[in-house]
Amino acid sequence: MAVAHHTGHDAAPGPLHAGNHHPHVPQHLSGPVHMLHGPLTHRRELERTRLYRFGGWSARHPFIVMMVWLVLLAGAAMSARYFTAHLAGSNNEVRGSDAQRAATLIQAQFPRLPRETDLVVVHSTGLTTQDEAFHHLVATVVQRYRSESAVADTADPYSAPQRLVSADRHTALVPVDLVGTDRQRQQDAKPLQDLTRGLSTEDIQVYFTGSSALAAAEVDQGAVDLARAESIGFPAAAAVLLIAFGSLVAAAIPLLLGVLAVLASFGALGVVSVYWPFDVFVQTAVSMVGIALGIDYSLFILTRYREELARLDGHTRADRARAVGRTMATAGHAVLFSGTTVVVALAGLWLVRSPKVDSMAIGMTTAVVVMMLLSVTLLPALLGLLGTAVNRLALPWTRKSLARPDPEHSGWARLASVVMRRPVAFAALGTVLLGALALPVSGLRYGVDLGAGAVKDSPAGRGYTVLSAAFPPGVLTPVSVVSRGAGPLTEPQLDALARFTDTVRADEAVADVVSITAVLDGQLRGHTVAQLVEATRAGAGPLDGLLSQDGSTTVVTVRPRQAADTRDTADLVRRLRGDARNTLAPAGLTVHVGGAPAQIVDITDESTRAMPIVIAAVLAASWLLLLFAFRSFLLPFTAILMNLLTSGAAFGAAILIFQQGRGAGLLHVDRTGFIQVILPLFAFALVFGLSMDYQVFMLSRMREEWERTADNRRAVRLGITHTARVITAAASIMVVVFASFMFTRILEIKQMGFMLALAVLIDATIVRLLLVPAFMRLLRAANWWLPRTLNRLLPPPYHSKHHVHST
Repeated sequence: MAVAHHTGHDAAPGPLHAGNHHPHVPQHLSGPVHMLHGPLTHRRELERTRLYRFGGWSARHPFIVMMVWLVLLAGAAMSARYFTAHLAGSNNEVRGSDAQRAATLIQAQFPRLPRETDLVVVHSTGLTTQDEAFHHLVATVVQRYRSESAVADTADPYSAPQRLVSADRHTALVPVDLVGTDRQRQQDAKPLQDLTRGLSTEDIQVYFTGSSALAAAEVDQGAVDLARAESIGFPAAAAVLLIAFGSLVAAAIPLLLGVLAVLASFGALGVVSVYWPFDVFVQTAVSMVGIALGIDYSLFILTRYREELARLDGHTRADRARAVGRTMATAGHAVLFSGTTVVVALAGLWLVRSPKVDSMAIGMTTAVVVMMLLSVTLLPALLGLLGTAVNRLALPWTRKSLARPDPEHSGWARLASVVMRRPVAFAALGTVLLGALALPVSGLRYGVDLGAGAVKDSPAGRGYTVLSAAFPPGVLTPVSVVSRGAGPLTEPQLDALARFTDTVRADEAVADVVSITAVLDGQLRGHTVAQLVEATRAGAGPLDGLLSQDGSTTVVTVRPRQAADTRDTADLVRRLRGDARNTLAPAGLTVHVGGAPAQIVDITDESTRAMPIVIAAVLAASWLLLLFAFRSFLLPFTAILMNLLTSGAAFGAAILIFQQGRGAGLLHVDRTGFIQVILPLFAFALVFGLSMDYQVFMLSRMREEWERTADNRRAVRLGITHTARVITAAASIMVVVFASFMFTRILEIKQMGFMLALAVLIDATIVRLLLVPAFMRLLRAANWWLPRTLNRLLPPPYHSKHHVHST
């Protein structure tokens, strides 16, 4: 079929001949330019694809597909309950870290030690611990908690008033030793919290708090936050969809798919939860990704389907099936490829040695995969069932545009033309603007918020507030210094431990130290090491929990003055590790420093180590994917540059607001002085994946026009014209969904919501509408260049075999 000639600065003039390149474009610049087969041949090529056949089959047999999904979703609803019921609090453990080795050594050498010690806080503003009523209530608390099967032991605060009674004698702490796994302790926290009911009086308040109690409260707060975010995000997303589609029926479909994506994802994760613990943040992240991508992908497919409907001569069932088939062979294929790019980006998180990051990667990847499956199975069945009914209940002023869409004479087309007339100016303007916004990234400061502030209104949170006012906050999260020798401790090693203890006790950041040398000086002076070991083997005694039964291992417990998530405590952990190396290692002791404060230091160091590795891996994988998709050497580099500018600008803005506090008041957020430690890792992976998502949709349409005309300017203009409206609508929905999570209390969720919302906003405006057309106009035909060697090595692309393109 003859092809009209298109001329211009970017065009390759002359007729298109069969072969691999345009005859008037040098082979080293042309790349694999495929000839236009004509509308009829194009349709036949589409009909050979698997996605076309499966999409058509789903449209012809919608009830079969819907019944299968109904069964799956019913199972998911039951499994989802298990997932939400077994979420855990934040876990900052790092595999192979010093803190993990310390925990492993303690469990092996001190089997009688409790896995965790929480606290019952007994407080009165009017009475003191010496008053009879106060004393009687403390005795009741001890007796009640000691009878619980989940409690290994409790201690009377009057037996150690120097550590368990506040200086003003208005607060007493009852230590409660817990047994079981992390999940069991968190599940036991609620009934243990319930024990305080009926104990408090008008004069005395009783609270149960601690790591598991706070984690359980954080899980409950996460559920409340999620409901609040959805109550804000869903109506806003519905409004944007209604404006974008102009039809109530069409607007309802993406919302339905978003809800089903979250439900199915929770169901799949419920099965995995049997074997893998999930952090509470995973629930919010999966909802965030599932809703956003559910709406996003279904919007792209639905938009293409409506275009195919507009081209139909008739509206029979067979016609609808063909329209669905062509939609799935084009937009459906682009959705699968785009989802794959997000999955590949998230796969970079597996390079981080953190169970929390692993659980985030599993959760978000599951949400993406589930949405891809829904998009290519259930959605075509719904479209086949509805047919032209997707345009029903249209808004009055949109009926004409629905009947005769004309994107090539829209404002998007005019904007693209303006940008390509001044490509240097717009490229420079966009790059400088985003580069300036990314400058604060160089001052990124990691930190950890354990979430106590987010649950301050819960019983556990109120108990923690009272405890922090009456005692050093670090009393709840001590540091454990574990020392191990080749055999029973020797006198020189005990001397080294004594010097280390004295050094630690003199540290201004330390509130209290419990060490074997303090017991030796106070109670067991003059005893030989052999006698100490024998006394330890005999059972509970002065050295129980301080010296292992073989006499080789001892634990020095250091209670910081500040909370575990403060910089002062992090600095203390680093000093303890340095002092241990300098004092204990020369004596032949192997030392590991653990506890919650040490875990925070370790995960901060791990994030710093992993960040450049994750970035490099994601960039390399994305470049290869785009190389295979578009068979262009330069397009992957420009796409990566755009996405790096987007990510850098979003990170820089987050640092300005959350870390430095500039403009924090306008957004009603608090200045934290840091970015939550692992947030940059999975925020980068997700932002990069979502940015690549839009890149794939836009470049696919540009590639289609380039293959038809070999005119770069026309390809860029039409690519933007046909995708800008739907990308803008999809981005608007993502922005409102992500931004709605800023109304939550948990810091990680606030910062995550802000970064993702801003990144999508930047990507859909400055990058897609300004930078992409400007850079592609400047590169001209070189956009599509592929070296001959690479062209021979790469397998034939999907679109070259079947001439399939995206929306």
